[in-house]
Amino acid sequence: MGARRRPAVMADHPGWRRDGQGRLRRLLRSPDAVWLAVATPSSGGGHEIEVELVDGRPGAAPRVDVVDPATLTETGSRLREVLLARGPVTRARSSDLWDALVGAVFRCTMPAEQARGLYRDAAIGLGECYGTRLGREQLFPEPAQVLDLSDDVFDVYGLALVRDRLRTAASTVRALRSGWQRLSWDVLYTCLAQLPRDGSLIAGAAVADLSGDFRFVVSSDFLVRNRVHRLEPASSWPQDALRFSPRWQAMTGIQRSDWTLLILADPVRHATDP
Repeated sequence: MGARRRPAVMADHPGWRRDGQGRLRRLLRSPDAVWLAVATPSSGGGHEIEVELVDGRPGAAPRVDVVDPATLTETGSRLREVLLARGPVTRARSSDLWDALVGAVFRCTMPAEQARGLYRDAAIGLGECYGTRLGREQLFPEPAQVLDLSDDVFDVYGLALVRDRLRTAASTVRALRSGWQRLSWDVLYTCLAQLPRDGSLIAGAAVADLSGDFRFVVSSDFLVRNRVHRLEPASSWPQDALRFSPRWQAMTGIQRSDWTLLILADPVRHATDP
């Protein structure tokens, strides 16, 4: 009997990048520390993922979840077969509200490859640098730095499209401070959904990232719809968001978090180095 297939990493946050050895790397903030997540390709497929302290006080490391499509209930949809063929997925949660909001803003505004490139450029040019066992890594600028940037700097780094959303997110993080950690996920979602311009989409993506509960991603989410149609092109899934949403909820039921994560993971399992 062959070895069990390792899960493939879901590299949906724009902070992930591929290095010269084929590993996927990302710095993550937590309340008192900075961590390095490294996903190393396994010879049998999938990845081995490790999270290690880079700076700050040791404490709770960012959570790493594994979702296996084998646990999905049979629904009569070919989607389950497609996901089973692709195998399990592992994902490192963001532990910091700012990290999650930055990822959500990029996700809801532009394609993933473009987001990774712009995120990386801003991190190198404006963010803080940390030494790791694999070399130097940079984090996206802190909220205070973003609020101090002029319009010209946003333009230089290609961030004009997300400038207003990033400023609003930075102001929200500064206002909440550490208080967001004492809120339930439902209450945090409600707070963030008040953000102007795609507030519910950004809130859903950010809270899903932090909590690992992808039910917070709205059921009419455009990426979910696009990927369902791509994975099951001959199906009768509605194109219209209002008609798609109730059908998606009915099919996925209490497993909507796992279904949503696995669907969203499909095209971003292996991040590319821009």
